[in-house]
Amino acid sequence: MTRMPSSNNFPHMGRKKGYKAPQGLIKQRKSANWYIKAGVAGKLVYKSTRTSDLRKAELILAKVKVELLSLESQVHEVIGKSIPFRELIERYLSEVSSLKRSQRTDMTNARPLQAYFGDQKVDLITTQDVYKYQDWRKSQETQRTKQPISGMTINREVALLRSAFKKAIRWGYLDQNPAKGIEGFPEVKRERYISDEEFEAIMKAARSHEKSRHLADIVDTLYHTAQRSGRILGFKWNQINLKERTITFEQLSKTKKVPHIIWINDPLFALLSKLKLKRGASKVICSWVFHKDDGSPYTSIKTAWNTACRKANLRDVRIHDIRHKAITDMVRAGFSLEFVGRVAGHKTTATTHRYAHLSVESTKAPLESLGKLR
Repeated sequence: MTRMPSSNNFPHMGRKKGYKAPQGLIKQRKSANWYIKAGVAGKLVYKSTRTSDLRKAELILAKVKVELLSLESQVHEVIGKSIPFRELIERYLSEVSSLKRSQRTDMTNARPLQAYFGDQKVDLITTQDVYKYQDWRKSQETQRTKQPISGMTINREVALLRSAFKKAIRWGYLDQNPAKGIEGFPEVKRERYISDEEFEAIMKAARSHEKSRHLADIVDTLYHTAQRSGRILGFKWNQINLKERTITFEQLSKTKKVPHIIWINDPLFALLSKLKLKRGASKVICSWVFHKDDGSPYTSIKTAWNTACRKANLRDVRIHDIRHKAITDMVRAGFSLEFVGRVAGHKTTATTHRYAHLSVESTKAPLESLGKLR
């Protein structure tokens, strides 16, 4: 994009009141000639026009402006005028991702973007560069499974890139978003149901080692609430009312309505009662239901989960599949998808209004059915 030299390129330094010469031309005390004083590419250009005739000096200045315009355009094409991509993504993670529940996911998706674009100026990144990034990622393998990076993973990374560029426009680093309209990879919806036998195998593996016993309690809670893992890892005691057997969740989304209060079924009531007694006898008292020895909450259980699944000889099983199992099991118990959706919060924006007055009683029967199935 062609940029005109800014007014700062031709400062009126030393200009006196009533000074008639155009901006960019100055006079020296010991010389009759006019001088050009201008900035280009961050450097000061200070040259004599070799004439004392103001009209001739103005013509020379006009030619210099054209040359500066051409030079600035060439400089822009070579080194860019914006910030390095690394600085943009760091600012995005600090100012935007830090306010999102998906902060950890953004940090993970940002790593390959930082590795690829690095210190490249953001205003020099083109749409073709984004497509080249997709090709580069598609040629890589995951460290753990040595399988090709999935199209879904790359799509999430490009989505983060698109969001970062959108902010870059707002912050004044870009004029347009090079990631807008990028064609993503097709995604095949994953369906994986954990059978009762597989569930028990995972629980047995988790309980077999003292350091992973917290995993068994978390997985049990995930199943008996049908909630996402992020909600349960951030679970606090002030959300629990054992007397009334209710759990209260904050409404963190404007577009997805999740149950404000859900029922505590019998198995979960027994588990939470046990954990509360253990909490009373512990030397470390904190607000988190699930926490480490130092009182800090668990931010991820992937390592413990993968270890338990490996011990149970299970493949292609994710933590989120526990929620899928709970939802499926409630349907198996005879509850409609619409009714189960009230418990799990699987609703579109259109259904949010319909269930805005969801009560705890409507979550009782589906959740109690989970305690009877297994």
